[in-house]
Amino acid sequence: MPGTENQTLVADGAFDFAGGVDSQALKTVQSSLVPHGLRRDQLSWLNNATVRGGGILQRTGWKKNNDAAAAGGLYQGGIMYEPIDGNSDPYLIISVSGHIIRVLLEAPFTVTDLSAFYHIFNPATTTQSFFCEGEGFLVIQAGDGVTLPIFYASATSTTPELFRRSAGLTGVPATSELPSATAMVYYGNRIWYARGRQYTAGDIAGNTTSGTLPYKFKDSVLKVTENPLAFGGDGFSVPTQAGDIRALAFTANLDTTLGQGPLYIFTRKQVYAIQIPASRADWIAATTNNQPLQTVSQINNGTTGERSIVHINGDLFYQSFDPAVRSLIIATRFYKQWGNLSISNNVNRALQFNDRALMRFASGIDFDNRLLELVLPRQTPSGVVFPGMLPLDFDLVSTLQEQAPPAWEGIWAGLDHFQLFTGDFGGLPRAFSVALNKMDLSIDVYEITNAERFDNGGTIDTLDNRVEWQVETPAFTWGKEFMPKELHGGEVWIDKVFGTVLLDVYYRPDADPCWHFWHRTTFCAAKNCEEDVNNPDCYPLGPNFREGYRFPIQLPRPKADCDSIGIRPTTIGYMFQVKFVFLGWCRIRGLILWAEDKFQNIYQYVKCI
Repeated sequence: MPGTENQTLVADGAFDFAGGVDSQALKTVQSSLVPHGLRRDQLSWLNNATVRGGGILQRTGWKKNNDAAAAGGLYQGGIMYEPIDGNSDPYLIISVSGHIIRVLLEAPFTVTDLSAFYHIFNPATTTQSFFCEGEGFLVIQAGDGVTLPIFYASATSTTPELFRRSAGLTGVPATSELPSATAMVYYGNRIWYARGRQYTAGDIAGNTTSGTLPYKFKDSVLKVTENPLAFGGDGFSVPTQAGDIRALAFTANLDTTLGQGPLYIFTRKQVYAIQIPASRADWIAATTNNQPLQTVSQINNGTTGERSIVHINGDLFYQSFDPAVRSLIIATRFYKQWGNLSISNNVNRALQFNDRALMRFASGIDFDNRLLELVLPRQTPSGVVFPGMLPLDFDLVSTLQEQAPPAWEGIWAGLDHFQLFTGDFGGLPRAFSVALNKMDLSIDVYEITNAERFDNGGTIDTLDNRVEWQVETPAFTWGKEFMPKELHGGEVWIDKVFGTVLLDVYYRPDADPCWHFWHRTTFCAAKNCEEDVNNPDCYPLGPNFREGYRFPIQLPRPKADCDSIGIRPTTIGYMFQVKFVFLGWCRIRGLILWAEDKFQNIYQYVKCI
């Protein structure tokens, strides 16, 4: 252990970090004197890492599809399309500068410009397009509120691929189809759509009057023939003060015939709920004089936009303009208490820099038992990109034993994301990001994996594909908040080492805003348990290397500098915080810091030399 004779060193540290990140709390570790500090199982901040399982591990890798989805242009939106046959794997349909493009996510990774093939285009300069799929029929809205939507459906054994423009509201009930709109949702076997402050729906799936036999009448979801209010161009409205409708969504409800709860209408300021008539007869009879009951579910804090709304366990998670991430269930539960609570104060360090003017493009998904929400929007000529992603890990509540709250895991970075998507590939959930290529400004597709150790499909030998990740610990006090200490060294316990890892360590005392360099080291794992200096070429080789460990990595006594106010050396303080910067795959299992009590007279400070 570091130290010399006659020194009495005390230890502090942590061995469980499952509580995740809380950037809002005091950085000092929690104690009776600091009741609102960081819990011992929490961290001040994380970048590109996870605390699932209690250790601190690098996030998994992101892997690029073989071909670019588009050579460039303005990204307007997309959807993970489920083919109409119900058996084929899903694929992406995206809109870039008015071109509707199909992107396969498995070999041969074909990219097809459907607009160029069918000579049907949407406006090239509209900033946001809207998508909705019902019964295998995709509705693509340009988003300008004027252009009629495009209908798409994949080919089947009896029907060709469908790609055509809607006829719109013709004024003749028998021929009316879905009009231009913005936000949409497939709910209650109908496609609901918003137009300004109004919302309404098309025909029910399986209507034998408006559907056609080759599609088993399910293409009736594209028609607007049933309800006089709808084919007349009107709909139900939200109050004027609420503003335009940003999103339509619903939750699960096991007590209803369809298993669906009320339809929620999201505006920028408020959230409304409406119970929709389930039967076709009741829907036909619904008018402005006989409309379903609409209630206020959330009086403040609506959503930024439809892309950020994520369905998780019967709840809706979404971003609001605070900026914050919210849960509809939690907001409803605390409706009569002080404030409708956000659930994202832990990651305000990132959220506080959100540009509110661009947050309507924010996107979120549920993948690998995590909520992933994009943050830090930035305008580019190719559209609004998001260099940050906030992960909320639900692993802590996925147990029959004592449950803990979900854990925020800081921020994940590495790509300029446009939008996130998930899909079911033969029972395997997979996640993807459409992102901007920083080099050639092409629009690429990346898979967000839950197993890769390197970005972009790297291997143990491709060092440039290692992920850089960072950890900021609480400020440790050694249980003696009133006693100054001198930092003497420490130990880091590391396992799951795969390949070569570079580690830089920094520290800072008390409230010092500057990090001070402490130590740099490089380490790696053997190929297998037989490798040593006499047997350097043991098998297996290549990608089958095993994960190793380093217990402990010794941190030497740090070099003392002048602190940022020049009163005493940086190695002397009442508390010390540590930052680790890793390049490569490994996991932190524990941290021990060693210090010596530094007795001094009152008003007497140790001077810098």
